Amino acid sequence: ISSGCCANSANKMQTAAVVLIVLVGLCAAHKSYLIPEDPSIGATSCPGQPNTNVPWTGTPTLVKEMANGSLYTVGEDDDQINVLHVYGSPYDMGYAHGTLLKDSILKVIPAFYERSEAELEAYITFLPKDVADLIVHLGFDGALDLTYLLTEHYTPAYFYEEMRGLADASGIDYILLRRVHMIPELIKAGCSMLGAWGTATADPLGMLQVRALDFDTTASLQDAPTVVVYHPDEGNVFANVGWAGWIASISGMSSKGIAMSEKHADIEFGVESRAGIPFHFLMRDVIQFDNSLEDAIRRIQEAHRTCSIWLGVGDGNTKAFRLFEYSYSTCEILDDKNITMINETRFNREGCNDTCYHNYAMSDLVYWGVHLGCWNEVLRDAHGTISPTALIQLLGVVQTGDLQSIVYDLAGMKMYVSNARADIETGPDNAYDRKYVELDMNQLFQVPKPSLV
Repeated sequence: ISSGCCANSANKMQTAAVVLIVLVGLCAAHKSYLIPEDPSIGATSCPGQPNTNVPWTGTPTLVKEMANGSLYTVGEDDDQINVLHVYGSPYDMGYAHGTLLKDSILKVIPAFYERSEAELEAYITFLPKDVADLIVHLGFDGALDLTYLLTEHYTPAYFYEEMRGLADASGIDYILLRRVHMIPELIKAGCSMLGAWGTATADPLGMLQVRALDFDTTASLQDAPTVVVYHPDEGNVFANVGWAGWIASISGMSSKGIAMSEKHADIEFGVESRAGIPFHFLMRDVIQFDNSLEDAIRRIQEAHRTCSIWLGVGDGNTKAFRLFEYSYSTCEILDDKNITMINETRFNREGCNDTCYHNYAMSDLVYWGVHLGCWNEVLRDAHGTISPTALIQLLGVVQTGDLQSIVYDLAGMKMYVSNARADIETGPDNAYDRKYVELDMNQLFQVPKPSLV
């Protein structure tokens, strides 16, 4: 941490000792408190059944529009998702977002915050007692505000400009919105990711990627699933897969055929820090500004990174996928040739026994996540025949992607998205068991700005 950053934070939090102690504690607290892990699951068998629902295919339905944005819905019945197009400057795009999804934002953002705060007691059990007591003293707001102070210097101003526009238009409290966007830096979810190409896929020219988000399916996010398609003044057109009111990226795909995945890390990678760019802002910069996997690698290597996490980047043009072991001091880049360089104990923690580990690597295939033993079994059978349909079926077998499940077809420029059951919906609870929506990304990326004044 630079001395200037520490001094600024210390002044605002009254004491440098508080900042440093909490900094250490929060870096230790990255294990998800919402996703209990069972290392035995998937070690010898798979927990689920194939998802045989046929994905929805159709034309987006226009709901409403304004000068810098337009709102559509896709899907049918209880499996519908918002598709929001926004255009212009960061503030303008935020303002359109806040205007067109105002009601959903005012419902979802406060409810998610309240749910997260209510879980704080369970969350701090992962901390040393003295640090936990300090977090209790500061409160949830204090922990999130501290994260903001420690990351502000490294975070591009346009993120907060967009939040301002969103808050001004929707009426959501700006500080609340900012705090919600700090939550992923404190609490990482479960998750799985995969990249398949060449000899692994049914189409040897294909490039497929999975992003499965395992997180609380009762925290209100499931009630407003939203794909925001950004048409910014600067950078690439890109799609951010999230929820109403959410502007950072934990899932997304760009018009350059670049896609992102991530997974929490329950073991630290070298030295950690909270002073740097939040990983979910870095992920968005990758899909907004990078034109290739090499660009993304360079950005991730040169970033002021923070705490430990796994990232995945796929490139539909070069037909490649890389897994990143990511922390303040570490940036290991893994592919299908060196994936087993990961410490064997980490495989064991995710349900991959000795047989799984010694038969783990497969050509043109990188996978990492929960239930690795199950993933290993099903992917060995599927290798050479992997397709979007096969991956959708396998996600049901492995049972990963509780809150959000995505299959990216980066060569075909399509995206298949499923979301957990909303409170008012029927059917299976988890995204991996529900009907997916197929999105033609080439068409979405070319939707023109509304001709309104």
